This record gives sequence, structure tokens and C-alpha cells, in this order.
Amino acid sequence: MTKGSIMHRTLLAACAAALLGATASAHVTLENQEAAPDSLYRAVFRVPHGCGEAATIRLAVTLPEGVRGARPMPKPGWRLTLVPREDRPTPQGHGAARELHQVVWEGGPLPNEHYDEFVIRFRTPNTPGQTLWIPVVQGCEGGRETAWTQVPEPGRRASDYPTPAPALRILPRN
Repeated sequence: MTKGSIMHRTLLAACAAALLGATASAHVTLENQEAAPDSLYRAVFRVPHGCGEAATIRLAVTLPEGVRGARPMPKPGWRLTLVPREDRPTPQGHGAARELHQVVWEGGPLPNEHYDEFVIRFRTPNTPGQTLWIPVVQGCEGGRETAWTQVPEPGRRASDYPTPAPALRILPRN
């Protein structure tokens, strides 16, 4: 192998590593990644880019078991769809609403060059020390899609995966 081909391969490997690092750091994430158990939490999902060059036109957030009282924030230019949990009874009383399984925003578009935030308020589970993984599927123009849904196996970190789900750590009790 010549010195030139070794340098060429080294350069290619460095470029690939930089590209993978940029992709891995550009996740849909939560603004605040910790919350107290059994408390109100304002989940702000940050969407830093589209799918490649395509604009984001859909964001679907699946709420994990134990999350209660979810209420999403509407966004101008986006249609909001609420998918209830089918296995829960319809609550009664003032301000009562069905427990949500999924929240979907559709519309926009959110161009690749911009970022935005999508907000859902909910009560966290009473599970101190647990990490909640909240799957998000980002849909873009042209049918492209990125599923931010990977949950790390025990002993691994979210950064070990190309498309990890946003994580919320429920703090231990004081």
C-alpha cells in the first residue's frame, strides 16, 4: 500500500467519522431531560433539522405507559391529532380528558435550515430512578421519515445508536 493510498483512506475514515458524529448529535431531544416523580413536566421536543434536505411536515410522539394527563400545545400552521389509549376508561369531571397514547402534529412545513420545538405537558410516573424513552417519528416531504425510537440495551448509551428515542430520567426522591 502506498503512502498516498494510506493518507487517502485515513482522510476518508476521518470524514466518515465526522459525518456519523454530526448525524448522531442531531437527534430529536428533550430540552429538560430530568423530572421529579409524579410531577407536572413540560416536555419540549427540539427538532433541529429535516430529513436530509427535506422539510419536516409531521411529528408523532408516542407517550410511554405511566404518563398521565398529557396536553399538547397547538402550533399555528400545524394540525394536531390526539390518539387516546383505548384500554383506559373515559374520565369524568371538569377538564377531564382521555389518556393519550400518541400526539401528532402535521403541517408546517419546518424547513431543513430551521429548527422548532413541539410541547406536551404531562404528569410523570411515580417511578423514581427510571428512564422514560419517548419514541418520536419525524416525517418529511417526499415520504422520508426518521424514527427516533431506539432504546439502549442495558450497559449501552443512547449515543451508541444512530436514532435514539428522547430520554427523560425520573429523579430519585429526596
